[in-house]
Amino acid sequence: MYSDAPGKPPVPPSGPTKEQRNWAMLAHLCGLAFLTVPFGNIVGPLLIWQIKREDLGEFVGAAAREALNFQFTFTILIVFAASFMILPIPGIYVLSWPLIALLSLGNVYFCCVAAIDTNGGVVYRYPYAFRPF
Repeated sequence: MYSDAPGKPPVPPSGPTKEQRNWAMLAHLCGLAFLTVPFGNIVGPLLIWQIKREDLGEFVGAAAREALNFQFTFTILIVFAASFMILPIPGIYVLSWPLIALLSLGNVYFCCVAAIDTNGGVVYRYPYAFRPF
């Protein structure tokens, strides 16, 4: 950090700190845990929201809450799509796999976009997210 004149203290940054941006970005990237860990996409942002929001401020809390809301919405939609597999309607199960694949690709896309925007210091707001928290 450089100040405008010699002898003056450096100007503090106006946005979130690097640590805040990293934790907020991690909250969004935890959404990718659904690929390996069942319900890891919900547990990760929930832990960051509960533990780090007091320590690191509202930026991390808002980002983790937004990530949690989107992952909650995603999980509900995946359960809905998977329920097509057990319906007694002939041929309806064929819709389940493409719908699950499309939802999963959308989750990966939105998690990556949110992580990039959050690392830039912006609280990303997911489209199509139910916000109970």
